[in-house]
Amino acid sequence: MVVEPRIFIIQENPDANTVLNGILWLKGCEPHKFTEGNEALNEIKKFDGKVDAVVISGKIAADRNLMLVVNIKKINYNINVLVIGDDESDKIRLMGYGTDEFTLRPMSPENVADKVLMLISREKVKENR
Repeated sequence: MVVEPRIFIIQENPDANTVLNGILWLKGCEPHKFTEGNEALNEIKKFDGKVDAVVISGKIAADRNLMLVVNIKKINYNINVLVIGDDESDKIRLMGYGTDEFTLRPMSPENVADKVLMLISREKVKENR
């Protein structure tokens, strides 16, 4: 039985979510899309933290009231977090929250999917050593 990587996509743009969701599905993943951080946190809890990676927009990740990256890492520190920001200004703070990878827009959906899969494969290599 092949286990598909479970990926959560949390962006305020529903069209971008749909495109990335489709590409990740075509690459053999189990994607879940959200436009709100609280909704995604509740779903991560429902899956008992068994999520391989989360892709978050910089705007949602930088929300100091939600502290999404910190709360994701509290549920399961091993969840890989990729933040796609609009500028470098939030990078240091978000990396301090536990973000595993930070990248800037513009990015193609293919590149985002490949970055997510690279994050997951890095963890698998570490586990096998």
